[in-house]
Amino acid sequence: MKTAARLTFAAMWLLFGGAFTLPVERKVGYADASGKSWREEGELRVSVVAARQMWELALRREGWRFVRTIPLDSVTHRHLEVWERGGATLMLCLWSIAPGVSGYMWGTMEKEGQP
Repeated sequence: MKTAARLTFAAMWLLFGGAFTLPVERKVGYADASGKSWREEGELRVSVVAARQMWELALRREGWRFVRTIPLDSVTHRHLEVWERGGATLMLCLWSIAPGVSGYMWGTMEKEGQP
């Protein structure tokens, strides 16, 4: 059943055009393609450090350029990362939920005047 769900997600991702190849082993809790909210929210069964490395690898592979990290909460290690590619900006928020489990949210926006 997991394989079917992954294949369905991959097909939808290709069909609707994703911004990058996401880390595969994740549990999606919320998704919204309206452009008015975070595009996706969920959790990964890895530490925040490992999650950050996974996202960085996926984003760099797709041509995204790291801009900055904004620390938000030192207790949960919550931080916001800003990435850019062409006329698009991607914001990725990562935090610790429990040992070996991290949360994430990401969304993109186009710069004004860009398609």
